[in-house]
Amino acid sequence: MKDGNEALEILETLREELNTSHGLFSKKPDVALCCDLCDKLARVLPGSLEEAEYVKQRRKEILSNADVAAKNTIRAAEEKADKLANESEVVRKAQSAAKQIIENAYAQCDNLILRTKAHLDNLFKETEQFLLSTLSVVRTNREELRSALTDDKN
Repeated sequence: MKDGNEALEILETLREELNTSHGLFSKKPDVALCCDLCDKLARVLPGSLEEAEYVKQRRKEILSNADVAAKNTIRAAEEKADKLANESEVVRKAQSAAKQIIENAYAQCDNLILRTKAHLDNLFKETEQFLLSTLSVVRTNREELRSALTDDKN
């Protein structure tokens, strides 16, 4: 998340520039610097947004892969169960083992899906928090800039 850190650094610099006192001898914000920082932010934010979209796209792929792996595990367990059931002396043991294998496969599948969903939820939560934080900072800075611009006109 290099772009995200860079975006936060740019926003912090912009905030520092805009957080100047409005007294008689106070420094006024450097509008050119603020515009330059906004341009830099505009270049950096698309990278963060692309990363969030990539995580969103990977979610579908991860869930699909987990589903395929689970189906393959179940199919393998069922095939093994059929093979064991066809043997004469171990039919009862094979049926019991096959049932256990299938139950374990379902449990592993459920566990894998739950862990994957939890991991994806955490990634989305972090991305959402970052974007909300960035949006809040941008909104605050815009409001401060508007206030500074109206103060300059007066």
